Amino acid sequence: MTSMYATITSKGQITLPAEARRALGLHAGQKVSVRVEGNSLVIDAPQSIDTLRARIRKEAVEHGTWGTIPTAGDGWTARAEDFRADN
Repeated sequence: MTSMYATITSKGQITLPAEARRALGLHAGQKVSVRVEGNSLVIDAPQSIDTLRARIRKEAVEHGTWGTIPTAGDGWTARAEDFRADN
């Protein structure tokens, strides 16, 4: 995709070019993710809940936490005293 330009209003708003909105499947009222990378402003389209679940699952497996977190009552108990700062 070629570079596109937008003008910043006095309120700090920009209108995304129609070509960019179509390419990302964006519609009026949708939320987008905005971040600064170096000298660029990056706008990401929202992801579906299934995509987010898959990403979380993948990261958990890669970092060794998926399946290693015990379920409440799985062979351990804790008392409130164990978490107090003065212990």
